[in-house]
Order: sequence, then C-alpha cells, then structure tokens
Amino acid sequence: MKKTIYAIIMCMAFLFSGIANAQVTTASISGKITSDTKEALLGVNVKATHVPTGTTYWATTNQNGKYNFPNLRIGGPYKIEFKYVGFNAEEVNNVSLTLGEERTLNVTLKEESKALNEVLVIGQKNPVISASRTGAQEIITRDKLDKLPTINRSLSDFTKLTPMSNGSNFAGVSYRYNNVTVDGASFNNSFGLSSSLGATGTEPISLEALEQVQVMIAPFDVRNGGFTGAGINSVTKSGTNDVHASAYYYVKSPALVGYRIKDNVLPVSEFSNKQYGLSLSGAIIKNKLFFYLNGELDRQETPITYTTDNSLAKSATLQGISDFLNQQFNYSPGIYNLSKYNTQADRLTARLDWNVNSRNALSLKYYHLKSFTTNKPSTSGAPKNGRGPNEFAIPFSSAFYRTNNNFDIVIMDLNTTINSEMSNYFKVGYSRLRDFRDMDGGFFPQVDILNGDGTNLMAMTTFGTEANSYNNKLNTDIWQLQDNFVWNNGSHQVTVGTQSDFRKFANGFAQNYPGAWVFTSVDDFKFNVLATKDYMAAHSGSLSGFDITQFNPSTYGLNPINGGVANIKGASSTSFTQKYAIGDSFPFAYVDVIQLGFYVQDKWTLSNNLNFTFGLRADIPIFTTDLAPNDKVAAETYRDGIKVDVSKYPNAKIQLSPRIGFNYRPLDDESLQIRGGSGLFTGTPPYVWLSNQAGNNGVLFGDISIPSDKLKTLGFTGNIDQLKPAAGSATRADINVTDPKFKYPMLWKNNLAADYKFGDGWIATVELLYSKDINGIYHDNIGKEISTNFVNDGSGQNARPFYTGAYYSDLAVVNQKAANNVIMLRNTSKGHAFSSSFQLQKNFTSGVLKGLEVNGSYSFSHAKGVTDGSSSTANSSWRYRAALNPNAEEVSYSAGAVNGRVLVSASYTANWGKTASTSFGVVYQRYRPFRYSYVYTGDANGDGLTDNDLIYIPRSLDEIKDNLLATGFDSQQKAWEALDNFISQDPYLKNRRGKFAERNGAVAPYANQLDFSVNHDIHIFQNNGRSHTIRFSASIQNFLNLLNKKWGVQETTMYGSSGSPQYQFLSIAQKASSANNYTIKYSMDKTLKETFKDNIGDVSRWQMQVGVKYIF
Repeated sequence: MKKTIYAIIMCMAFLFSGIANAQVTTASISGKITSDTKEALLGVNVKATHVPTGTTYWATTNQNGKYNFPNLRIGGPYKIEFKYVGFNAEEVNNVSLTLGEERTLNVTLKEESKALNEVLVIGQKNPVISASRTGAQEIITRDKLDKLPTINRSLSDFTKLTPMSNGSNFAGVSYRYNNVTVDGASFNNSFGLSSSLGATGTEPISLEALEQVQVMIAPFDVRNGGFTGAGINSVTKSGTNDVHASAYYYVKSPALVGYRIKDNVLPVSEFSNKQYGLSLSGAIIKNKLFFYLNGELDRQETPITYTTDNSLAKSATLQGISDFLNQQFNYSPGIYNLSKYNTQADRLTARLDWNVNSRNALSLKYYHLKSFTTNKPSTSGAPKNGRGPNEFAIPFSSAFYRTNNNFDIVIMDLNTTINSEMSNYFKVGYSRLRDFRDMDGGFFPQVDILNGDGTNLMAMTTFGTEANSYNNKLNTDIWQLQDNFVWNNGSHQVTVGTQSDFRKFANGFAQNYPGAWVFTSVDDFKFNVLATKDYMAAHSGSLSGFDITQFNPSTYGLNPINGGVANIKGASSTSFTQKYAIGDSFPFAYVDVIQLGFYVQDKWTLSNNLNFTFGLRADIPIFTTDLAPNDKVAAETYRDGIKVDVSKYPNAKIQLSPRIGFNYRPLDDESLQIRGGSGLFTGTPPYVWLSNQAGNNGVLFGDISIPSDKLKTLGFTGNIDQLKPAAGSATRADINVTDPKFKYPMLWKNNLAADYKFGDGWIATVELLYSKDINGIYHDNIGKEISTNFVNDGSGQNARPFYTGAYYSDLAVVNQKAANNVIMLRNTSKGHAFSSSFQLQKNFTSGVLKGLEVNGSYSFSHAKGVTDGSSSTANSSWRYRAALNPNAEEVSYSAGAVNGRVLVSASYTANWGKTASTSFGVVYQRYRPFRYSYVYTGDANGDGLTDNDLIYIPRSLDEIKDNLLATGFDSQQKAWEALDNFISQDPYLKNRRGKFAERNGAVAPYANQLDFSVNHDIHIFQNNGRSHTIRFSASIQNFLNLLNKKWGVQETTMYGSSGSPQYQFLSIAQKASSANNYTIKYSMDKTLKETFKDNIGDVSRWQMQVGVKYIF
C-alpha cells in the first residue's frame, strides 16, 4: 500500500515535470541595441519575421538595451527589423539559424540626421564562432544531407561526420549511452537490445523529413541530458506559406555492386533494394497554420556474400544433414544457401504548426514505423568464428530469425512569449513501441555442428530455433513531458526547468529456451541421435540411464571424434544449460520506472565577448515495479558476505550534475574563440540490464544445468521439452540482481577548445576532451567461488586466479542450492578517456571555387574502462569480457576508442545557368575499423568459460616449456618456432612479449574508404517564378574499389568475423587443477601464419545507389 501511495505521489510530481532525455529543438536570437554614443537604448521595437511562413515575433529592449527572441524555429531566413523614435529604422536580412544556436545580433542605431551608411551591425553568422558554443558538437545541415554520399540513406551516414565519432561510439563512450531524439522525442533503443536506433536496424524516420541534425558530446547547457555518450538531436521539416512537394525513388541492384576484391571474384547474388517516398507541405491558413507530410516505403534485399561455393562448409555435407533430419525427425532445417536478408520498413511523418497568436505557437508531430529485418544466427554463445554465413560456416535458414520493430509516437509542444523578458517552452508526448521476433519452421532445439578438426575446432553449420528468439517480445510505453521557463534579466538569462518521463517495459526473453546443443562433428551428432533412438526403443521411450559411452559408433558405420558427447569440445561452455518456464505459461518481466529531472541555469553575459553558463541538474530515477521474492536465494550468502534480495530495485537516489561553460572571444574582430567547460553528465542505463533482475530471479524461469562429467547422459531427441521438469517445479537458476547501491551512469566531462578564423574564411579548431567515470557500470558474478591459488600459464606471475568451479550456493552455511551464477549489476569509477581533434573547414562563397565547402579533421582518443557492455544479457556481459579475473574491475581499452582517424568531407555545386546545376560530394576516412582481444580457446582459469581468458605472450620457449604442447608438430621446438614466428609478425604481440594481452588491446590495420556522390538538377520555371526540379543522383560507397579492385579493401582477422572482439589461436588441452599444480597446457594452431586476411565482405566492395527525385 505504501509503495502504491508513493507511486501516486511521484506521478503527481511527474505532471509538473518533463522528459528526462529531452534535447533543445529550437534556436534563439538576442543582442544589444546602442546609440552611436554607446548608450543603451530602452524601448526599441524589434521584429523578427520568419520569411517562409510569415511568422512574426516581437520584442522590446530593456533598460540595458537588450532584447531576446527565444524558442525560434531553426532554418530561415529571418528578417530582423529595429525601430526607435528619433533614430533610423534598420533591418538585417537572410539570418538563418542552426539547431540549438543562440545567435547574437548587436546593432548600433544612428540618429535620423546621420547618414545611413554609418549604421553598424555586429552579428555572428558562423555557427562555429558563436557565443552559444561551449562544448564539442557538430551540426549537419540540410545542405549536407542532400549533397554528401549516403548509400543507406541513414542517420549514421552523417553522424560519422563528427570528428570524435567511431561508428556509433563517441569520444570513447559506448553507443549504449547515447540519446537519440527527433523533435525532442526519444528515438533510441532505450531498452538496449541493439546498437541501432531500432531493433530491425532500419531508420526510424525518413532522411527526407529531417531539417538538421546536431551531435552533442559535451554540451554544458543543463537542458541537454539523458546521455553520457552523445546526444544526437534532429528536427523535422515544417510547412511554409508556399506549397512544396517531392517524390523520390532510390534503387540498388546486382548491377550496382562490385564483385572483384583483389584476386577474389565473388558470386553474383540476385537482390533488389528500393526506397519510395512522397512529401507534401504548405499552409492551411496563410501565416497561421502549416502542415508537413512524408511517407516512405523501404524494401531492401541484402546479398549474402558467403555460400557453399566459397566456404569450408560444403553442399554435400549440408544436404546429408538435411536428409538425416528429415528421416529421423521429419524435420526440415530449411535451405542452406540463403542468398539474401530481407528488410522492410513503412514510415510516416506528419506535422502541424499553428501560430495561435503573436505570443503562442503550437506544434503537433506524429511518427509511425512498421518494419522487420532478417538476421543471421546470433553470435551469442557461438563456437569459434561464429555461426556464419562466413568462410568457415554456412547455417540453415531455420537458424535465422526475423526482428520486428513498430512504433507510434505523438509529440505536442507549445512556445509562449510571456513578455519581452520571459518565455516558456512546454512539451508532452507518448510513445508506443513494439518489438518482437519470429522464425520460419517449427520449434526445434538449436544445434551447432563443428568441423570435426580436432586441432582447430570451429563452427561448420547451425540449424533449429535460434536460442534467444523463442517468444522474444518487448513492449515499451513512454509518457514524456517537459517545461522550460526562461527569464532574461539584464546580463543574466535564467532558465528553470523540469524534465521527466514514465516508462513501462514488458519483456519476454529466455536465453537457450529451446536448448542449445553443440556436436564436434557430423558423425558425433548422427551417432548420438541413432544411439538415443535405439536406447529409447529398448526402454519404452525412456532416456533414464542413457550413457552414450555404452554404444559403439562402428555399429552405425560412423567415426565421431568426441564419442557423440555434446557440449564439451569447441563449445562456448563446457556444460549444457537450458531455461524453462516454472509456471504453466511463458512469463514476462515487467519494469516500470519514473525518471524525474529538475534544473536551474544562469547564462551570464559579462560583455559582448565573454559569457559563462552555470547550471545544476538533479535526476531522480524511481522504480515502481513490484518484483516477486525468492526466499531461497535471500537465505543464502554469496561472495564477500553479500546477501541478495531479487524483489527490490535500488531506492531512489538524487543525482546532482553541476556544470559550468564559458565562451570568450578576446579579439575585436572575433576571429579567435576560446571555449569549454566542466561538468557532470547523468545518463540512463540500458533498461534491459535492469530488467534482467525481473526476468532472471529464479521465480519465473528455472535453469537446467548439466555439468561436463554428466554430458555423456544427454541424448538428442529433437524435443525442446525433453529435459524440462513438470510445470511449477523449480530447480536452481542463474540469478541477476542489481546492487542496492547502484546509481545511474554518470560521467565527468572537461572540454577546452579554440576556434580561429583566418585568411578568407578558413576556421581551424583544436578540441580537447577528458572524461572520468563517476558511476560506470559492470557485471560481477558473486555466485562463483574463487580460490587463493593462481594458474601456471608460463608468466611466472600470480595474476590469473583459479576458480574452483563451485558455486557459493553449494558452499553457504544455509545451503538452499538456489543459484548457479549470481550476476550483480554494479558501479565502478575506474573508466576514463582523453579525446582530441584538429579540424579545418571553409565555405567558399566567392571566386573560382565558389560553391565548394570542405571540412577535414584528425581525431585520436585514449579510452579505457572496465567493460564495453556489449551484450543485453547479464550472463553474456560478464562472460564475454576478456580478462585475467572476470570479476575484477580490470581497466583496459574501450572498444569505441578512436585510434587515429582522418576524416575529410567536401561538397561542390556547379551552376549551369538557371536551368541546371550539378553537385558533388565526397567523404574520405582513414581509420581502424575495430579493436580485439587475444584469448585462449578453452577454459584457462576454471570459471567454466571458454573464450574470455587473455593469453600470456611468451618471450621464449623456456617460459612455457611446461605449457606448450607439440600437437600437430614434430616436436615442442617446432611448435615453439611456429608460435614465435606468429608473434614476431604480429604488430601487437611482438611488442608485448613477457606480458599479458589486453582487452581490446589490438587494433585492425588502417582502412581507407572514399564515398562519392553526384546530383544533377534540371530546373523548369513557371511564369510566376516557381520552379520544378528533377534530380538524378548516384551515391557510391567505397569508390576506391570501383576505381581499382585492389583499393579500398579492408582487412579482418584470420579467425572471427569482421570486428570480432576475440582472436583465438592457442587451444587449451589441459585445464588447471590441484592435481597438475594448476598448470594449463595448450597447443598452437599449426595452420596459422598471419594475423590478418582480406575481408571479402560488403565493407570491401563498392556499392552504388541511384535515384531520381521530383521537387516542387
């Protein structure tokens, strides 16, 4: 009852607050009006007119001669008029505003008796050198969206123009901590199931509907919140007094894709990518009511590069498996040479803008998306090199799955000018998001079959229901509200605001619900199936007492290399695990959370060239969900004496984020700008990490766990329920819980930058950014026992502690045997990052190069953290963090760190008279595509995991003579020579001899990518001067590969898919134990000579998209 009353009180507080991750979606103009004697003029009438819509705004200067137009729509042009009795009336034209810009426009009026040409207007026309700019950010205008290349017409094609970006990561911070908004509405995947904006990887909103995009890394305006990575803020187009329309069609086909990568000739795959769209805007009532509509259909088919023609998995083998499954189970695994992935998206954007009166403007927006995409089998728990399709493995189509992402979002905002000094901005919205998965074929256990190579085991094929997709659903409902009150009082601009949202999540997920089996070879699988079938036939359909070792494979004419035993060699875990629902039906995990936010800010303008911004923000997360208790878990004690209560989330904690920013332009011509700031940024965690507690509490689901010494009793029947106990029977389970002291992520950011304008409009920028974790996040397994012994791995160091394999649930004084792994979500303060960039840009407005805009930068970051949080599940986030001790707060390189990146973008427009023009755009990048870790294949420390143990890099054979086996070689000396040669040729390993490999310590070779686009416009004019434009366009990704088959080719690791975080070439053959003095023994892959190979995937081939667009 108390909790219900508390929730009601918090909801009432919510009614007076606003959206916690809202961003600024408008711009402003302010300035000071003086006479020629430097006297501030009181009572000057200032009128701002948004020319396209005829919208007018009025202001009057105060006793200090200052005026302010807040909450202006971006773009323009604006006309600003100044009138004062006894002085000449003046106006400033063609003022255009960028997103979040605070334009300063100071005017000196002359008395009526003086010449007009003596009027002085000082206005900042460049968004780079601007009084409102403090921290690192990038603005992408509509002109850039139109002219620069985009093969996918995606937002990420343009956010990469931010110097400190690396994919979707910014300044070394993971994409999971970004906040993506459109018109202030949250569009990012806040639950955290994927790296993209939506689970399907499609764009949530049409690129055609966007007016501007802003990427903020360190904004010291406290109105910007909800992220510790980057705030990616977009604003949609709006209607004007003139009717505008567009219709467009973009296509990519097999004839527009390259098939030659150096000496590799790739097979031609039939596919078709098409995108259709219409937009219409105009005035319903002139100067009063405007509309904008955009509808778009996206139909994509992405070719699959690998088939049995260019993979080690061959047709005859896969066909034999398919025939066997049909014969034994009457089950079809689907086709094995799937040629393409299918993606579809239907998008709608609608907007109404109403100038209610001279003081109020109301806007209503609606966004709709219905989409799905086909996905290859998940890499979660995958054997070495993943499940494919790749050069090693080809999966059957039954192992693929389809993700669906649908949403409807409504946003309303109201801008109010109270008087010449006060204004208010109010926003309210609702988002309904529905994500779910579906699959082809009936339910069948997921089965990985390996290649049968005892010296180099890796995946060969996969079939069955994808292990993470059974009943996988997520319903998200978000209510959001914001209010900002601004008071301009002399040299102070005071903002008081509240922001909040209320989120409801219903998540259906159970990892390995259909079961996840691994067999070392085809014969191992067949042997197990046939032996199981014979045993059940002889025992009235029962598997009780089954033991695969009691059967002879020669009876079936088979030669298995692992005796038909499942899940022990080459698997990601040496045990077998499967989840099951304890109740009668599949349960869902529910999480409700209120996020309250309050802030106050003072922008203090000390002079025309110096201002400070002081702000304080308070964020308060409150969980309102009632979770079921688990009394058995609560009764036990885990590592370090920790007690666990899965029924409780952390209590509400107020997190304060003070910030200070400054902008100083010391020179009279304002050619030099020094800016920066320092402050705390509080974001939201991926809510799936918090939802893990609700779904993995030992009450909704149980875990079947078969240890390695019992795997011989597993017989494969094809029935996903064969091992599940009766409904209502609870066995021990993996438990996820949140530390009661847990706080939302918080980062301390410090930014110092200088912008210098020189020559004929060149601007050079130096940007420095240092950040430090205050509340970082990592996963800690408090359920596994760690011993006081250390593994002998050849290093001679006590650095790798040995795990006994026991669970504290077995060791506790009160022994309920309730839990296996107990993964706790905790905070850490050990992460930090330093990022720097040098940028040079110019817009040529005259001369021979008129129409050319160029922007170049070099960026570097050194970022380290405890974890990258690469998975949505707690167990996977813990297990896939490469480490010496997986439970220690080991600090190492962040996956998103920028290890030296050159970025150049340029566009040029050539006008051929009034009737035609041609624009060209290029984006060049020199960068390292990914970071990775060297780990053993197998379990080096007894934690039961086979792909997370960092290797020791030996200096000599003497160091590892007790560890290195001669498997595959004539002698240990020959094995050492092969290992030594491999280390010597590797740029990372050779410099770390005598040390351990680091998580994400190694980096891929530099890649060079040049994207190119061309648009040709044909203009047809009407008698009234309006024009119709037909635009023909072509956008080419990796243009270098089109010019030469040897150019633009990226490299990837010999083992692992492109961008794989783990590199495995040393295979554990002897695990550490007390019997062998905790000594591991491993073998070297005899086939491995080089670290890298050419990547013959899509990233290395040129691709083109062509289009035609009608514009009116």
